Amino acid sequence: MTTPVPRLPRTGSTCICVEAGERQDPWAQNREKWVILDRRVTSPGVRATRPGDLGCGLVRRLDPWGPLFALAGTVIFLLHGFGGTLTRDLALYAYSGQQFAEGEPPYVSVLNRAGPLAHIVPGIGAAIARVVGTDDLLTQRALMMVLSVAAVWLMYVAGRDAFESRLAGAATATTLLLLQGFVVYATGGPREKTTMMLFVVLTMLAVVHRRWLWGGATVALATLTWQPVFVAGAVMILAATLALPRRELLGALARFAVGGIIPTALICAYFAAVGAFREFLEGFYLINAEYTRQSGLRQFLREELQELVDAFGWSLWILLAGLLASMVLGALRLRGLDRTNGAQVAVVAFGVATLASIVWCFRVFNGWADAVFVFPVAAVGLGGAVLLLARRLPAGAVVPTVATYAVVGLVASGVTAADTRADNLEPLRDVTEDLLATAGPDATVQSIGAPQPLVLGNLRNPIRDQMFIAGLQEYLDATRPGGLAAIGAQIAEDEPTFVTMDHPTWYDWATPALEAEYVELGRTQLVTWYAHRSLGAERLAELEEIVAAGPPPM
Repeated sequence: MTTPVPRLPRTGSTCICVEAGERQDPWAQNREKWVILDRRVTSPGVRATRPGDLGCGLVRRLDPWGPLFALAGTVIFLLHGFGGTLTRDLALYAYSGQQFAEGEPPYVSVLNRAGPLAHIVPGIGAAIARVVGTDDLLTQRALMMVLSVAAVWLMYVAGRDAFESRLAGAATATTLLLLQGFVVYATGGPREKTTMMLFVVLTMLAVVHRRWLWGGATVALATLTWQPVFVAGAVMILAATLALPRRELLGALARFAVGGIIPTALICAYFAAVGAFREFLEGFYLINAEYTRQSGLRQFLREELQELVDAFGWSLWILLAGLLASMVLGALRLRGLDRTNGAQVAVVAFGVATLASIVWCFRVFNGWADAVFVFPVAAVGLGGAVLLLARRLPAGAVVPTVATYAVVGLVASGVTAADTRADNLEPLRDVTEDLLATAGPDATVQSIGAPQPLVLGNLRNPIRDQMFIAGLQEYLDATRPGGLAAIGAQIAEDEPTFVTMDHPTWYDWATPALEAEYVELGRTQLVTWYAHRSLGAERLAELEEIVAAGPPPM
């Protein structure tokens, strides 16, 4: 005799219980054979959650585990702190955000090759700081933390919905928090990769739920932040749409295209309205297409492998395992694939996108930060693998196994965050403020690859050109009247109080002006300072003492 199915409590939503086989106790060890679908929160054919994984038989409107992992991420990020080193690239995005907050469109006051959202999002942080009266940089970093917390929450949802299990979502969110590079930029930015990664996670959710218009918009927004990510996003969407019936494929691709066109058209309209469309086209596309040089993953591993090891530490193995798992799970899901099931198709699409991303990295890879765009697929890959391995254990061990992974992973991430916590920002801020105060209220700074003092002193560079690497120097030499030599001559003409550089030996075109008019004060962290001789011997000596007493070179 079959035991009657227990009555489920009412939750205000329609639930369908499907019994997969006659059993004596429908809530016994094999309870995963029960599938409960909550139509109120689920797209058709996408989300199925097993009661054994939920710990109860219901899916509620707000899954509490998402906010809990977001809270865990917040704690980990705060343990890491906001005092991380302000590197050249971070300072560039912070500076461009400050300029945007002051009304300057992206690319107008600072030449950069990333997408306009790389300027605009930090600009929102700077604008908030101006309203509430907080520090620009710290507010920008706080905004990056908020975006990272949102990414953790959504990463849980993506893993849960892709593998139809809360346990998979928990393992996925944990894996993301285990990646040391993710935690570094969560509070140590601002960096365009943080914003871009959030859009990648949203793209993954669009794929799971077959929201092609949404997917087009998120791929476009990710690309408008960091252009190389377009390949991964487009491949992911294309792989998922190929599983659709032929009669639906064209419509899906059309919605994807329209979704991408809308934010792109809005950005173009903004630049046209402010009279900066030429600068947008130049910075976003032309420089990258004609002048930008990329080292590629093979050359980077050969010459800069230690940078990758230093950036990720032991979590590098988590990243590699996640990438491998994503591709393996995608291949395994192909067997017996139900093309009508968006979740199953999404796992395949994630695997294809992972492979495409790795191949793309052999062409575009300049530093460890360029790996950030694969964090989401690595996280969902390892999250799914943890669940798959746990389900191969004896009955009753699934939940404890995944729970152990989550608890140990979160603790390990927190310990690593606290251990790698840096307090390098305030010493550099103190030195910058002391130098500017000693030089006088009218002191100016020209950055050549070292925008940190501009950010900390809330100053504006005399010219918009301050990055001269990876093809930008060739571009400026070819398009700027007089080339790089003219930029060097302009230093002598403008006579800024200070000139700051990241690597003085890289800029021989600036050497004549520096040797004739400036005194090298020394180096603090990643910035070499030069002061104009007109300050006088006594004040120059005082400035040298300030630099010498500041944080040591890095």
